[in-house]
Amino acid sequence: MKEIKLTPKRREALRQLGINNTAELISYFPYRYENLQFTDYRDWEVNSRVIVEGKVFSRPKMVRFGSRKSVLHFELGNDQDTFRITVFNQPWYRSLQIGDHLTVVGKYEGSNRIVASQTTKDDMQELLGITPVYSLKDKMKPKTFRQLMQNALELNRGEVGEFLPESIRDKYGFADRYNSLWRVHFPQDEKSLQKGIDVLKYEEFFRFHCAMLYRRKEIHQLSPGYRKVFDSRKIRELADDLPFTLTYDQKRAVNDIIRDLKSETRMGRLLQGDVGCGKTVVAFMAMYAVYLAGAQSCMMAPTEILAKQHYRNALKMFEGYDVNIALLYSGLSAAERREVLEKIALGETDIVIGTHALFQNDVEFSNLQLIITDEQHRFGVRQRQLLQDKGIQADVLLMSATPIPRTLATSLYGDLDVTTITQTPNASKKITTTLIKKNSFMAVVKDIEKLLDEGNQMYVVCAAIESASDITVRNVNDVYKNLSAYFDGRYKVSLLHGQMSEEERDRVQEAFRNHQTDILVATTVIEVGVDVKDANIMVIYDANRFGLSQLHQLRGRIARGQREGYCYLLTDSTDAEALKRLQVIVENTDGFKISYYDLKLRGPGDILGYRQSGLPAFNLGNVVDDAALLNSSREDAREVLEHLDDPENIEVKKYLESLNRDSGHYAD
Repeated sequence: MKEIKLTPKRREALRQLGINNTAELISYFPYRYENLQFTDYRDWEVNSRVIVEGKVFSRPKMVRFGSRKSVLHFELGNDQDTFRITVFNQPWYRSLQIGDHLTVVGKYEGSNRIVASQTTKDDMQELLGITPVYSLKDKMKPKTFRQLMQNALELNRGEVGEFLPESIRDKYGFADRYNSLWRVHFPQDEKSLQKGIDVLKYEEFFRFHCAMLYRRKEIHQLSPGYRKVFDSRKIRELADDLPFTLTYDQKRAVNDIIRDLKSETRMGRLLQGDVGCGKTVVAFMAMYAVYLAGAQSCMMAPTEILAKQHYRNALKMFEGYDVNIALLYSGLSAAERREVLEKIALGETDIVIGTHALFQNDVEFSNLQLIITDEQHRFGVRQRQLLQDKGIQADVLLMSATPIPRTLATSLYGDLDVTTITQTPNASKKITTTLIKKNSFMAVVKDIEKLLDEGNQMYVVCAAIESASDITVRNVNDVYKNLSAYFDGRYKVSLLHGQMSEEERDRVQEAFRNHQTDILVATTVIEVGVDVKDANIMVIYDANRFGLSQLHQLRGRIARGQREGYCYLLTDSTDAEALKRLQVIVENTDGFKISYYDLKLRGPGDILGYRQSGLPAFNLGNVVDDAALLNSSREDAREVLEHLDDPENIEVKKYLESLNRDSGHYAD
């Protein structure tokens, strides 16, 4: 592909957008479109968006209020009438001169008054129609960017190759890639724009599925698993010894995993389910099966809090069984670490539970054959690979408490088998969630004092550890001091955040777990793993700053015992979209629905964690809104991979072979 000529200044401006070459430039898509149509001013309606062209009739007058706010008024006239224009917080408009030509876009307020949202000295005709809006930084003006895009496309007419096989383009009546790109960047009408978007959306999904299915095929062909021999009846005996009965979904999950472990194909399975559905018990039973087969297993958790809790639960579950369990994390003393590592290397430890410390170079297993990663999206692909390298063709089980519908999970996790637990053992316990449109503890203090008097404990969650430049965000240090003073002599308040030493965190958590303290002020370090039976109240400051799935995870820390839970979401945000998002949490306790909504808003990258893997991102496609396209492209990708040596699939084959190569860059 031919590279356009760029000045050093423009090259740097593009690099700041993550654009390093022409191929990346033409694939930098708009995030929305503006469709501006001319309407005669006699047909304008109040609050409608209008456009008008004319000359400045009066010198702008500006009034300041506050240190950075201002309002400016001037008159604009043409052959039809004179219009009073208002511009907020744009003091440089004072330089306008009487007679200057101007085009104004804004909201019509009646009586020829317009509040401007955009002004330009260009002719009105240049603004009419569908205009793509790109995410740009200050150093790159929209008009300049569109000109660079036009130069790139015109220079590469005939140079933009086809990725989609001809049979697929014929199947759906898709235009070629060049024309599709042109339609997306320079749309003539909504119909042609949609056709262009459909082609490029499909191509994104198709690339993704080709990569995922190819990876799955490679795993199975190049890395077969070891068939494990054990007595399944002993697994059932362990289940019968539990102080509770496994749900149907848990039993089905155990059966899926046992079947994988006994096969000669290496297991790659995702176990997903809502908070509290019992995934950990299923994982422990899988580890027990590997123990019965005479091999080792390990579980990696994202935090020390969660690792330690898993360790305690494993000790409890395997009490009376001859299973040796170890805990490995960075806070161990040198002597403790040496002892743990020696037993692991000698095979004296059957189950190892730990944090990132598990994949360090000095950790050597005797016979590691099962690797479990909890909250898998919190680990990078490289981190997971380092741990997998500790075993020889070890089976892999990934766990996620951010569940999505099975059909969607099957598409997005194309290189894994998916097991979904939909039942939650304690689902009958109710959590009441209340949205408080004030970022103040005093707005809920009466309800909370009553609940504390009844013997409940409380989490108070803040987004920050200490005060920063954005003083509107509540931080744990200030909130801890304020609550300690307010509840002095009545309730004990403790503090927990990631910058504390391990000993401090352990002490605080243990005191809270034993109900020696009543209120725990914390950051999201308590998002996963903390399990305190009497903790049934949660207050979350600045709730609008958290993702929906994260809020649901936090809320999942309460009502873990016999009592009902009460969650209060505090926010002073007036943004309608933010309040709408929070209402989703208020109205839903189903993690599947919440994750699905979050997926629609944020895309799969942050939620599923695969963006770190080098797989293609979805810039145009939305996995929820475009689910039908996502699924059909997966079936097409499966078909193409079965005939990868067919000449029409040559571009797909080249792409799959080059997945691990670095992308090109502009030459200086």
